[in-house]
Formats: sequence, C-alpha cells, structure tokens
Amino acid sequence: MAVVRGRLTPAYPAGLGAFGVYLRGYHGALAEWLGASARRRLPLADRYALLHWHNQVYPREVLGLVDMVALENGELGPLLSPGTLRGLEDECVTDVKAQTRAALLRVLQEDEEHWGDLEDRPGSLAQDVCELLEDHTERAPRISQELGERMAHCCLGGLAEFLQSFQQRVERFHENLGIRELPPDTYISRTIALVNCGPPLRALAERLARVGPPESEPAREASASALDRVTRLCHRVLADLLFQELQPHFNKLMRRKWLSSPEALDGIVGTLGAQALALRRMQDEPYQESQASWLDAVVPHLAEVLQLEDTPSIQVEVAVLVRDYPDIRRKHVAALLDIRGLHSSAARQEILAVARDLELSEGGALPPPRDRAFFSDIPVPHPSFCLGLPLALGRLPLSRLARPSWACLPLRPRPPSPWRPRAQR
Repeated sequence: MAVVRGRLTPAYPAGLGAFGVYLRGYHGALAEWLGASARRRLPLADRYALLHWHNQVYPREVLGLVDMVALENGELGPLLSPGTLRGLEDECVTDVKAQTRAALLRVLQEDEEHWGDLEDRPGSLAQDVCELLEDHTERAPRISQELGERMAHCCLGGLAEFLQSFQQRVERFHENLGIRELPPDTYISRTIALVNCGPPLRALAERLARVGPPESEPAREASASALDRVTRLCHRVLADLLFQELQPHFNKLMRRKWLSSPEALDGIVGTLGAQALALRRMQDEPYQESQASWLDAVVPHLAEVLQLEDTPSIQVEVAVLVRDYPDIRRKHVAALLDIRGLHSSAARQEILAVARDLELSEGGALPPPRDRAFFSDIPVPHPSFCLGLPLALGRLPLSRLARPSWACLPLRPRPPSPWRPRAQR
C-alpha cells in the first residue's frame, strides 16, 4: 500500500481517489481471506497468530504506516466481525482448557513415577507447570486485555484441579508403607522436594487471580487450600522423622546416668545439627512453619528458669513468663522446677508464689485468644514430675513456634505420635 500510494496513485487524476479504491480492495481481500481461514478448524498456535495479526499487527504495521483518510473516515469496515472474533477466542480458551489439563496430568504422572526412586534427582514439577501455563497466559494479553483475563481464569481453574490431584497423590505417597522403608535421607529429600513445589505454584495462582476476573477467587482459594494441606502434611512427616531419631536420646534424659554423662545431650545436639542442614533445602516459605513471632522469646525464658541459680532471679523470669504468656499456670512452673531438680521446699514455694499471685491478680480477666495461647495447650500430669514438661511440650504441633534456634528444638512442640514414650509415674 505504501508503494501504491507513493508511485501508482500519482498517475491518476487527483479527483478519482485512486488510493482509496486500492485500499478498499486490499482491505476487502484480506477480510475475505481471514474470514475463510477463521471458518476452518485451525490449530491453536495458528489461531493465536491470526488473532494477534488481526488485533495488533495489521492496525499497527499496515494501516498505521499510511496516513489514510479513508480509514479515518470509517470507510473501512472490520476485517472480521465481532462475532467471528469472539468465536475464535472461545475456541482458544476451550482448546487451552483441554490441552493444559491433559498436559498437567501427564507431567504429574511422570514426576510421581520417580517419587519412590532411591536416586535423589532434582525435581522440576513446579517449573514444568509454571512454564506450561505461562505460555498461554503471556500470549493471550498480547491479543486483547479481555482475552488475557479469560485465559488467566481458565488456567487458574486448571491449576486448581491439578493442585487438588497433586495433594491427593502426596497423601497417598506418605500413606504407602513401602515408601516408609526408603532410606531416611531419601525420604526426607523427597518430602522436601514435594513441599518446595508450594511457593512457586502459590505465586502463580496469585498472579492468575490478580489478572483474571472476580469469579477467579474460588479457584485461587482452592489452590491455596490444596497447597496448605500438602505443606502441613510434609511438615508433620518431617517432624515425625526428626522425633523418631531423637526418641532414643530422650529416653535417657532425666535419669541418674544423664546427670553424670553428656552422651544423651550430645546425641540430641548432633541429630539436630544434621537435620538442620537437611531442612535448609526447603524454600523460605515452608521452612518458616509459623508466623507466630510472639513465641520467639518463650524458649529463652524457659532456659533462664532452668539455668539461673538464685531464687530472686528465677522469680523475675517466672514473672516475665506470666506477664508475656498469661495462659501459663503454676503446674507448668512446677514442672520446670522439677526438671531443674529444685526440691527445696522454701525456694520452690517462693517461686510458685509469684505465679500464684499473678494468677490471682488477673481476677476475671479474659483468657488470651486462641492464636495467642501456648501453655494452655500443654497438659501437665498431676502431680507434676520431672518428665512432665518435656513430654507435654511434645504434644504440641511444631507449627506453633516461629523458626526458633535449632539449639532449642528439644523443647519444640510436636504432634502426638504412636511411638512417643510414656511417662512413668
């Protein structure tokens, strides 16, 4: 058209409007050809190309290069009717929905086949899923904003279905008794690889929900729920494996032999150090098992109660505990005093009196909200005895503490498990 305008049109009388005739003929021929192409069942890639050329390339790189009065005056109709364009977009969304669901299932099945392998290989499941969906969610907005929103909604629905299937397969994997016979290092590595799929897939779901229409929210919530369940399950598995390895050392604590030999404590510290290195392969989001940063100081306070020697200093630490954690009770303090071997009746009563006085001063104060409760979840047998607090702490979920130091992990709560040693009265 630039050549027609620059070289051919000057040969015609100016009043004939020769360029407009050529332009309308060119435009009409394109419309006829595109209409015929649209009526064929084009492959998805060709349909993307046709829509992109119609919406972006032709207006910008063809019509935009010639300053056409005919175009400005509206003499040129659309290349394709709105109904035809909508039909092409509908076909794109339908094909993407079918193709991505099949591809996601295939990727999941191929990855699952290696979950039980003894060989530790880097996982690419999350990367494969992101690349598969982003290929469509990045191309559609280049055609039109509306198609971009529809494609994001479509892909988010497929992602939600994939994540629900992923959750179910992870649950079956951990329920398989044969899998439990894998070497511990292999089982831990596989569990970490599965939980590490969460952050990139969660981020993808959030991005798709922001681009998609408001009705995308249920799919985003379903995606987040499936990932939350996978994360909680993998956390519980890793915690159980850790405490299974610690159990023999815990059985030696609080006995006379423990007082004369550091063997048990050295074993605990060594086990925790090795596990700390293994768990650092987790991504930041699943590695921090809780956002309850208000619990960060609880273990140092407990340690002070165990380590301090003079009664007034212990009383101060108990007062701080009662102030910062109002659900602590005298039975918890008594269990701590049992652990440190404080049997002096006078000193013991002076320390317990601090907890009693602060309890009484609360009067009818409301208990702390459930998300601010800690000690109320720790049962202490009556009467308290030396193993009461460590075993009771063991009944709490690990997720209640927010990334404490590994040196404090023997006091970290954990979920109940069938192998947990029972305290002997």
